[in-house]
Amino acid sequence: MKSYAVFLGLALWSAMAGQGAGKSEYWIDPDSQLMWTAADNGSGLSWIQAQRYCKSLTTAGFKDWKLPSIDDLQGLVGGAAGQSAYRIKAPIKLSGWEWSSTPGKQDGEGWALDFGDGARASVAAGDSGLNRALCVRHVGRRSAGHRS
Repeated sequence: MKSYAVFLGLALWSAMAGQGAGKSEYWIDPDSQLMWTAADNGSGLSWIQAQRYCKSLTTAGFKDWKLPSIDDLQGLVGGAAGQSAYRIKAPIKLSGWEWSSTPGKQDGEGWALDFGDGARASVAAGDSGLNRALCVRHVGRRSAGHRS
């Protein structure tokens, strides 16, 4: 019985630390207190598809993920130029530009961010080539999306 309690305690600690099946499912930004998925969706999506992807995502036991604002994405830009393919201050796997929830300059556009150089671009909402969905949620939110 004692070993079961130790195992259960370790499993709980592992889940709270963002570990699932031996790999991280999310990263919490200590500056903004935002929880980010450990990777983007991995393939091209339109702006609407990216929003739907995050809204329907359940990971790390949470259901209240959303597409971040362009300013939230910009807060992840970091690292020296040339340090890696992407300039990101977090251990997050990226595979392209990242959509934001922020509408673009013109109707039918949304803002996307290139972590290669940290630049923003107002992109046609239907463009799915390089654009991905990296999802975010607020830490400590106790809503229907919180695991129980």
